Amino acid sequence: MRYLRIYAGADGSSRFEDCELNGKLTEFASGIPPVLLSGPFACAGILFVESPPQLGDDFKPEAHVTPRKQWVIVTSGRFAITVSDGTRKEVGPGSVILLEDTTGRGHLTTPVTAEVVCEVIPFTD
Repeated sequence: MRYLRIYAGADGSSRFEDCELNGKLTEFASGIPPVLLSGPFACAGILFVESPPQLGDDFKPEAHVTPRKQWVIVTSGRFAITVSDGTRKEVGPGSVILLEDTTGRGHLTTPVTAEVVCEVIPFTD
């Protein structure tokens, strides 16, 4: 399974890395064929995040670091992520993102659609 990693380099600049989770063929549940399984990852819970219906023209996103290492899975809508060197990537439904830039200059998140819904899964400390 592919995911997008966002992390801070030694110079504090945020960067993208396209990564792959290499699952192991595993019997996950009785009665279904084996599946490719990655993990488990030690996580603190799950948050459901939804943008307000109208952000308004006054909304001006700012660069920020992630508050903790966490997975983000986009359920609906689209947004763009811009890292320190200006590289911008759009993500949408089904995108899996690993946020690790807890220090440094951070990244910029800009909505592309009116509504965005994500599941945020923080790692345990």
